[in-house]
Amino acid sequence: MVKDFNGRLDELNIKMQTTKDGLLRPVLFCLRRLGITANMLSTLKALGGVVAMWLVTKNVYAAAIIFLAVYFFDVFDGSLARYAKEDSDRGKFIDVLTDQAVYALVVLSLIRLDFLSIKALAYNLLAVPVLYLLVIIQRNENKPTDWIIRPVAKLNYYKTPFCVAVLGVIFGFWGRGVASWMLYAINILATGHIIYAYWKIVRREKPL
Repeated sequence: MVKDFNGRLDELNIKMQTTKDGLLRPVLFCLRRLGITANMLSTLKALGGVVAMWLVTKNVYAAAIIFLAVYFFDVFDGSLARYAKEDSDRGKFIDVLTDQAVYALVVLSLIRLDFLSIKALAYNLLAVPVLYLLVIIQRNENKPTDWIIRPVAKLNYYKTPFCVAVLGVIFGFWGRGVASWMLYAINILATGHIIYAYWKIVRREKPL
């Protein structure tokens, strides 16, 4: 059942990826002509996250807009790598690493603001990266790769809903209770997923 669900997610991801790449082709052409690479965009994401975290206590709205711009860049880096035929597992690792760094900066920014429960945010800050690592190993161990391992997890559904909930609070669409409940729900689901992924890894006695 879980394998079937993961397979459907992979198929959906590939379809969305292909559609996105087609729509962005004119922009990707311009970026390529300017000499901009996917790794440059990934690095820019991380730098933008650092700036936003520094700014968050001075102007939370400006910081939120910068974080939104950072996630906007995330739309382009993978597509640009595929367009330039430079996509590799090493490049995907850089993309995943900078994505996780930006998410960590978002959570740390919320801790700085005392925005939600500090304990729940701190747990989330630990749980999400651990989950990504375990799922990458669980799904991709012993699969062919041009690097150490295929760093593919496809777990944005643990991050995006929470980020949307927080933005909704900042821009006045709903109260902090919505973001708080979303945080607790994600922490509970992530914990269950961590246990499942760890169990799948440790009971695997021989290569796939």
